[in-house]
Amino acid sequence: MTSSNTPLTGSPRAEAPARVVRPARAAAPPATGRRTVPVDPEADRISALVQRLRSHWTRSGADIATRLRPGVDDAQLDAVERQMGLLIPRAARAWWRAVDGVDPVRTAFRTSSPTVGPGGWVPLRLEDAVARAAGQGPGLAAPPALLPVFARDEELIAVRLGSSRAVVEQLVLADDGEGYQHSWRVGLDELLSTWADSLLAAVIWLPDAHDWVTDPFALQALPRAELLD
Repeated sequence: MTSSNTPLTGSPRAEAPARVVRPARAAAPPATGRRTVPVDPEADRISALVQRLRSHWTRSGADIATRLRPGVDDAQLDAVERQMGLLIPRAARAWWRAVDGVDPVRTAFRTSSPTVGPGGWVPLRLEDAVARAAGQGPGLAAPPALLPVFARDEELIAVRLGSSRAVVEQLVLADDGEGYQHSWRVGLDELLSTWADSLLAAVIWLPDAHDWVTDPFALQALPRAELLD
């Protein structure tokens, strides 16, 4: 018998080589088939402001709430850029992607284009904006490299086109019978934000008259009140 403390005889066992443990590779995310949408804070701000305006228009029962036309797609905006040979700024593209102008309101007494409220400005369809830029509409042609976004009779709020889609200022262009004069300059996001604030505090819709009225005292208390004139 062999004691449990006595080693067994025979060939020594060969030592096993050290095992190398490699870190597991991170699993690739599953393919979804969707393209990654680039982050565009400027367009996001415009989209949020459009929603604010829609909310105010709907709450007040204004004509424009039910007359907004669906926005255009990027292909239509790209086609306008090719036609004009200049790029439309991101903010203006975001506006037209959300709202492509308005349909007219017809009552027993008149047919009119619904306005945003403050200042009586009418959102233009992209097609009409291009026509107004070329002089095919009321008033003179817009100065070169400017594309109208809103109109009030023969006055325009236009965006400056350029070689990039960087942030630009909006220009108010007033037709004085001979040409356009720059009245004020402001970013589209600030303009829309000022309009939205005024609809909450100073500009009121009158359903029977199908028109807006303004509280002049409340209006003057708002910042950038000149944008509401």
